[in-house]
Amino acid sequence: MEHLGKYDTIVVGAGVTGIVASVAAARAGARTLLVESSGILGGLITGGRLTKPTGIVQPGVYLDLIERAAHYGGADPAVQTSHWGTYSGVFDTEVMQRVIIETLEEAGVEVLLFAHVTGVLREGHQVCGVELHTKAGPYVATATTVIDASGDGDVAALAGAGFMYGRPGDGHVQPMTSYFRILNVQFSELAQDCLDHPDDIRELVIPEGAGRDNDDYVLKFYMAGFEQRIVDARRDGFEWIIPKAHLHMKAGLLPGELNVNATRVQGNALDPRTRTRAAIEVRKQAYCAFDFLKRYVRGMESAIFLDVAPVLGVRETRRIEGDYVLTEDDVRSEARFDDAIGLSNAPLDIHEPGGEGGAMIGVGSGYGIPYRCLLPQGVEGLLVAGRCLSVDSGAFASTRNTPACAITAQAAGIAAAECARRDITPRELRPEIVQDALTAVGVSLGSHVSDRAAVVMTS
Repeated sequence: MEHLGKYDTIVVGAGVTGIVASVAAARAGARTLLVESSGILGGLITGGRLTKPTGIVQPGVYLDLIERAAHYGGADPAVQTSHWGTYSGVFDTEVMQRVIIETLEEAGVEVLLFAHVTGVLREGHQVCGVELHTKAGPYVATATTVIDASGDGDVAALAGAGFMYGRPGDGHVQPMTSYFRILNVQFSELAQDCLDHPDDIRELVIPEGAGRDNDDYVLKFYMAGFEQRIVDARRDGFEWIIPKAHLHMKAGLLPGELNVNATRVQGNALDPRTRTRAAIEVRKQAYCAFDFLKRYVRGMESAIFLDVAPVLGVRETRRIEGDYVLTEDDVRSEARFDDAIGLSNAPLDIHEPGGEGGAMIGVGSGYGIPYRCLLPQGVEGLLVAGRCLSVDSGAFASTRNTPACAITAQAAGIAAAECARRDITPRELRPEIVQDALTAVGVSLGSHVSDRAAVVMTS
């Protein structure tokens, strides 16, 4: 195999986790390679239209991207209030793609798209690189530290790390989904329809002072609900094929643009046939939801179906077994840890595994995420970050959200750079070194009850 190069760190996966981790590592002085199997940078926050962070975005690369997008008129960094807590940083997908490219280039990250990781290189228990398959054939790349930001924990699994899957009892995971986008919505009519049916609305955000002009609602309108209306439509003979009892809708950057999350496909996304079926099924469900909106919701009379997000929204697969497994009790009890690398207030965002329901449960001032959750048991030279973090199935409902993923990614990137500087493994690195670097950029760690971010998270 041809040797691609020797790096301080290789980051696998270019979703929000991989973007943040690679930029953080490069800014800390590491020669960094970012590997992605698709041709899309940003994963779900660009190709998946996941543009509304569920929680407060902490200082660091993710917040830098949002603020940069705001400079282009494509984001709103303001803190917003929800029934479950606070969140910040709504943005437009294409503007986000632009600022991701700019930020990667400025940081000096080498990017390799259309490259699939097929194996890992090891020296004993230590990962020292990855095997890649490209259109030009196989390559290898070596590094002091590898960061698994694949979401599915692909690298860790290839390295032999243990992993958890599904909830106890039945093994079900949160379902797959995809946003779809429609244009020519009359937002004032849609907003009034929601106001006229308060018992059928879970959550509603209408900008203060908004009138009949669609410009008033750009990046600000949000709603969740319509359970009763779906029931009534089915009773009316409408064929609702979606195994979900409600929907979510948010305004985009274009006046009259609405992004809808209504689709749901259960199953194991690690199985290629299941994943293929999901990619097709979400489109059929999107067409169904569009027909429902056109027929039963005001403001949709002239709506036009534009597209389905190109990146399938996989919520849950592997959770790697690390030196510490963060628990749902930790999340609910607002736990603090001596080795915490970020305070997350992301709610328990539950799309019922195997069912049609869902829930959003606030976590108060937030909880600390231990550095130990980034360290796969029995494997050296490897960090995991983002969706495949070492957590139980309950805690996962919170840590899978992008603000929490960015917290672990920022820490992983810094840790990888420090390991290269010292020629040590992530497990040998003292957490205080990472904490000091995070504190220097304004991150609230979640290591003490008096953490200053606790006030921000609940205000």
